[in-house]
Amino acid sequence: MKRPGTSTGAWRAVHRRDPVHSAPPSGLATKGSDVEEWLDLVFFRPIGARIARALYPTRATPDQVTLISLVIGLAAGHLFVYRSPAVNAAGFALFIVSDLFDSADGQLARMRGTSTRFGRVLDGISDTARFVNLGLHLLVRLVLVGGWSWPAATALLAVAALSHSTQSTAIDFVRHAYLALGVGHGSELDLDGVAAQPGLSWPKRLAAAIYRGYGRQQTRLFPQTVALARAGRADRMSPAAAAVYRSRVRPVVRSCALLGQNLRFIVLGVTAVGGWPAGLLWITAIPMNLVLLWLVAAQEHRATGVLGALEPGMLPASPPPAVAVGGD
Repeated sequence: MKRPGTSTGAWRAVHRRDPVHSAPPSGLATKGSDVEEWLDLVFFRPIGARIARALYPTRATPDQVTLISLVIGLAAGHLFVYRSPAVNAAGFALFIVSDLFDSADGQLARMRGTSTRFGRVLDGISDTARFVNLGLHLLVRLVLVGGWSWPAATALLAVAALSHSTQSTAIDFVRHAYLALGVGHGSELDLDGVAAQPGLSWPKRLAAAIYRGYGRQQTRLFPQTVALARAGRADRMSPAAAAVYRSRVRPVVRSCALLGQNLRFIVLGVTAVGGWPAGLLWITAIPMNLVLLWLVAAQEHRATGVLGALEPGMLPASPPPAVAVGGD
């Protein structure tokens, strides 16, 4: 299970070279069936687990696997600048390979029981970089081939990129809040944030700044859920309240698949290979944002209901933001 670091050392020792392991655990190292998407459980996780088990006895780190996923994803995005459906299909296939390694990095970390905030931030940066790289290549294609002006294409890409980032942050928080409050284990929800520490290298300082940014964004989106998570962390939420939260929020958690990466891959394959290169950008900017508005409202409504059932005076006065950074 990936666990957040709790001290300065967690940032200093970011995925230290792991000792060679000999016997990887059997089965899938998943976050839990309630928060996993169907396509992940039947395709990405099983193959990602094979990759992780092959790497388990080596000195390869989860961060290195994340970087492999990123490099393959960047190459895949480039292939969408061309008009050829066959080349686009090859790019789509490379994105599938990239996502298999994206699944393997998290499973490798769970198998070894090693993770840090930096590793989770790196995973989130990798996902965002793949999308932005893809968007930039689609932008060039729209201008050079599709007859778009540079300002119009750039504006659409900017809106889609911001939407993608917000949507990914939201579903990651909803899933990890569910694991923390409803399931009681497997969550990477971090209520303490991370303070700036002296002596960190610039990549770790950048990761810490991004981590704090995620926390602020999630606190703005889900203030009631954050308050409930703080009450639950103090062990003031009974098992009965956890069961109520689980039953109420499970439909919201499952609807996160409507904003997940798997659906984006499907949309990309159908639209770009089918000759509508702007399709993914439009769908991310409009329909998926409507889903995001519903998801935030539904999550907060259900969290407010559970929070209202708790006794008064349970919550601390000015808590730091909660953070759940991506990581497949």
